[in-house]
Amino acid sequence: MPDSGKGFVWLNGFLLGRYWDKGPQVTLYAPAPLLKTGRNSIKVLELGKPGTVVELREAPDLGPEEAGPISAAELP
Repeated sequence: MPDSGKGFVWLNGFLLGRYWDKGPQVTLYAPAPLLKTGRNSIKVLELGKPGTVVELREAPDLGPEEAGPISAAELP
């Protein structure tokens, strides 16, 4: 949702999730069984600044990779 603030996205009546321009996650996942042959419905509830584009991608963008406390811990 480039140029958008924060809100929620539904695909064919199923809540995919919420988004926020502060991140870190950039994309939402749409499971294949939710997609219909032919027309699909995407509904967006924007709570901040409305954007003009819904961007569909082939691969997820989960934000920058950084070591969290578990992955950074030294394991025996």
